[in-house]
Amino acid sequence: MTAVPKVLKRRGRALWRELVKKYEFDEHETPVLLEACRSLDRIDALEDVIEADGLMITGSTGQQVLHPAVAELRQQQATVARLLTQLNLEAAEGAVAMSRQISTAAQAAAKARWERSKAVRGA
Repeated sequence: MTAVPKVLKRRGRALWRELVKKYEFDEHETPVLLEACRSLDRIDALEDVIEADGLMITGSTGQQVLHPAVAELRQQQATVARLLTQLNLEAAEGAVAMSRQISTAAQAAAKARWERSKAVRGA
């Protein structure tokens, strides 16, 4: 079993351990796996930002705009899907589905907070 890279956080480490236990990776596949794991960690960080700030933020002229982290979150989700597909793993679909489920839950929670804050402001 290949040691878990120190740069990985909770979800990245979990995916690394799961896949390295189940599959044997060639030298050229290891960087792809590492990047997929790092992308999962980025997804978690972006979801934390959206959870804290909400889906909508105040733009430069005071208007409400979609949080920029939402677009980056979608990009990272697509990256994970692409990288896992590139590794041609049976587990790819499960990991991507798990990523989408967590993201959907985080977005729903952020939207609920936004709606509550609108009610408090009387908007």
